[in-house]
Amino acid sequence: MSAPWQQPVPPQPPTRKTSLVGPVVLTGAGVVLLVGTLIAAVVTAGVFLGAVRSDVLTLDGQPGAAVLASAPAPGAASVELTAGERYAVYLVVPRDSLRDGESPRLDEDVLLEAPSGEVIRADDSPGVTMNEGMGDLRAGTVGAFLAPQTGTYQMAVPPAGVDGAWVALAPDRPFAPFFGAIGGTVLGVFVVIGLGGAGLGALVAGVVWWVVRARARRQVA
Repeated sequence: MSAPWQQPVPPQPPTRKTSLVGPVVLTGAGVVLLVGTLIAAVVTAGVFLGAVRSDVLTLDGQPGAAVLASAPAPGAASVELTAGERYAVYLVVPRDSLRDGESPRLDEDVLLEAPSGEVIRADDSPGVTMNEGMGDLRAGTVGAFLAPQTGTYQMAVPPAGVDGAWVALAPDRPFAPFFGAIGGTVLGVFVVIGLGGAGLGALVAGVVWWVVRARARRQVA
């Protein structure tokens, strides 16, 4: 017969964890990740809009900030250009004058007379082919050229065969930065998806964990 002090001690029930530190940290991390997702989404949208916006048209259909000169088709205008710079020609037409998927186009090239009297034909391909709409108008690139001299150029615009059509001259957009912006947009989309998924998962897990710990605290109390 064993002594009283040798009697087996009944097992103690496991201590229930009631600390809220873990759930609070996980929930806070989820919130931070979701805020980061929102910031990344805004930045990505800004990069994308900057890449696809030409600034040729304003919301009310007027020449935009990028336009150096504009003229009706047919018509003429004077413009100051810089030697060695490339410029793009945009044709702006009413949206209802185009079929679905059709881009504005001119049957003839825009001509420019340089200060020396040399005539330049705007028949090069632009660095980035743009086609954007604003309100009832649609603008598309129809040519580009390299300015050989600095000075005042006389621009001659041929008929477009569309009532209300006009031509805008703006700096040409190089392809490399445009391609980089599009690549950055694609990367940004993946970042947004990754951050959003991680943030939402952490937030849900943290809330569930928080509820379980809060219930345990009440039972212990």
